Amino acid sequence: MVRVRARREEGQLLEVEVSGHAGYKEKGMDIVCAGISAITLGTANALVSLLDVDAVSEIGQGGYIVFRLPRNLSKEVSERAALILEGMLVALKALEESYPEHLQVEDPDSSRQNFRS
Repeated sequence: MVRVRARREEGQLLEVEVSGHAGYKEKGMDIVCAGISAITLGTANALVSLLDVDAVSEIGQGGYIVFRLPRNLSKEVSERAALILEGMLVALKALEESYPEHLQVEDPDSSRQNFRS
């Protein structure tokens, strides 16, 4: 199972950790894994391309990636980057609704919970 953990401070999204294997199908055929990869890598690319923010602080084996917003960003850039990360969480939560046995998103401080999948 892939686990996504969001960490917030005063409601502001600061960090998102993604780890694990979806286990939906064998390697190369796993559409859940492909969806998660597309969402997370698309987010990383959007942050760099649109805001020049490299928020990927860790990346490792087994689908492990951590997004952490740098503390030295201007308020405007920080808010925009956080919005892009929020979009990533929305997409991951929508995927979770379709594949709850393969993806778990933990975002205890989020006020938004209604998604269309």
